[in-house]
Amino acid sequence: MGFLSKLLPGPAPINAMRADIFMEYHLLPGCGRAAMEWKALASSDAILRPMLVALLYARILYAHTETRAQLFELVDVLSKQNVRDEGHTGFVFPGWPLPAGLGLQTQRIWPWELCDDPSTLSKPKVYRATLQALPGSAIPGQATSGHFGIHLKMALGLERILAPASALIAITSYAASTDQEGRYELALFLWQVNEFYGSPGNVRIGSEPKALAAATAAIKSGNLPFP
Repeated sequence: MGFLSKLLPGPAPINAMRADIFMEYHLLPGCGRAAMEWKALASSDAILRPMLVALLYARILYAHTETRAQLFELVDVLSKQNVRDEGHTGFVFPGWPLPAGLGLQTQRIWPWELCDDPSTLSKPKVYRATLQALPGSAIPGQATSGHFGIHLKMALGLERILAPASALIAITSYAASTDQEGRYELALFLWQVNEFYGSPGNVRIGSEPKALAAATAAIKSGNLPFP
């Protein structure tokens, strides 16, 4: 029976909340429009949203090596600024061009036009990020343990643009939808995820749950240094 128990799957993670990122990008003239939708699954706890955004950011850091260092730096600068002024600055990222080479038109990872309604977009590619409560963790409403992971389904195509853009869209969209306190909470999670890694070179496959758990523990400790 011990041998069979090793073959049988363990407890499945619980899908707690989902964020769908709809992205319509045009190579000519090199610009994009996007929208984001939230869906409560096992929980509607508001604190899950910045946690899912932080997990998505961490996953994209690993998934896209080419833009990892630049994405890390952009998020590091603004998250620290928002921690310092408790969310007053907000998340307004600078422009981020992507040279195409071979005399082709330079594309643009950022900025994007953010829309409220995804139905206004024409055949968007969708990134679906699901926050999963891992075995042994609790669902908010009972307790928030920080033991959460992410399942990310990425549409195929234009990954050099859409992958890093999806993280910035999620951060910007959530920041715009919440108040100053919400932006401060998001900044704390993003800052501490970066602190967990230390540098872009330390990002590893499957490290997102550990990064979020470390961020959550650091925030709860109340002993964070001033960035």
